[in-house]
Amino acid sequence: MSILSVIIPAYNAEKYLSEAVASVRSQEWPGEMEIIVIDDGSSDKTVEIAKELGCKVISQNRQRAAHARNEGIKLSSGEWIFLLDSDDTCESDALKKLYAPVVNDPETSAVFGRTRDFVSPEITKEELGTVVPRTEPYEGILPGCSLIRRSVFDTVGLFDETLKSGETVDWMMKLRASGLKTVQIQDVILNRRIHLTNTGRTDRKEELKNYAALLRKRMGGS
Repeated sequence: MSILSVIIPAYNAEKYLSEAVASVRSQEWPGEMEIIVIDDGSSDKTVEIAKELGCKVISQNRQRAAHARNEGIKLSSGEWIFLLDSDDTCESDALKKLYAPVVNDPETSAVFGRTRDFVSPEITKEELGTVVPRTEPYEGILPGCSLIRRSVFDTVGLFDETLKSGETVDWMMKLRASGLKTVQIQDVILNRRIHLTNTGRTDRKEELKNYAALLRKRMGGS
């Protein structure tokens, strides 16, 4: 039976972590499942909540999501990896739909689904104008909308920890260049929470800088 390792980086995630974990616990999976929460230097009750939820908890000083994901992957015991941000949730049949292409073709190394944005319930009417959710589902780029064979990281490598954002785009570029077989499905897998402290909002300047660097790399520049 296939073992699945669910890896959740978490930084001050006490408001949303329970929902994220519950959305994983409700999944169908043809084997064992472990949930690893990588506490990235939280100062709230993230660790306490994760332990109460029965997750394996690894704590580190604040080193951001790329390092947290990498630590989770290194410590995982599963054949398959599912990466989920602590403020998001997955659809009730997400893992079943992601695993279906693997059943049809065991050579499949990774399966990617689609993402749907939703505005977090605590957002007030006044704050609503400052968040910009997408109105239609879209093809997501890690994390949360993909199922990845553990061996893929041995081939492609881990996430670039020098990037404060954009590390998932960088990793996807490497995956596509590897020639490994991947499948894109049209089902919505991830519900991405839009709130006032999304990384894309708080680190917007750094994110744009990193994306520009990735674009130059892809075009062969320095």
